Amino acid sequence: MYGLINKSLKAMITENHGADCWNKIFEASGVSVDSFVSMQQYDDQVTYALVGAASEQLNASPADCLDAFGYYWATVVAPESYGLLLDSTGSNLLEFLQHTNDLHDRITSTFIGYTPPYFEVSNNDNRVALRYESKREGLTPFVIGVIKGLAKRFGSTLTFEPVEKVQVSQGETSVIHFVIH
Repeated sequence: MYGLINKSLKAMITENHGADCWNKIFEASGVSVDSFVSMQQYDDQVTYALVGAASEQLNASPADCLDAFGYYWATVVAPESYGLLLDSTGSNLLEFLQHTNDLHDRITSTFIGYTPPYFEVSNNDNRVALRYESKREGLTPFVIGVIKGLAKRFGSTLTFEPVEKVQVSQGETSVIHFVIH
């Protein structure tokens, strides 16, 4: 993952729990102090170590930490870093989700070696099945947090249903089911 992710995780922890909490998480993670250069690519284990340490320090599951981080990403980081791009991706939640792959295609030129996830949206009367495919494992809770943050952006209320995990040989594929109200 890129340093922008690690830097944003640090910002979220510091804003919500204070610098002392972040310092404990950082120390417990064992990651290098140079793991926060925004455009630099780092081994995914760096980010996973930070999330694991945050989970322990905050007494929350890794999934809950990733969900909160996804929400923060969608409501704070993405609007600050990619505001105009977000504005051009959709005028409501469903439209935005349907154009997420286009958004990632535009971002791909910014990050060297970036392999974005893939999304496929099925919609039946505001009942959505969002298929998420990634070469990385364990990030479905982050995506759910992003969806929650996007719902706030577009003034939508969501009801989530159980996530369907799809067996794949590498990475992760999930189908996230929810209803837009």
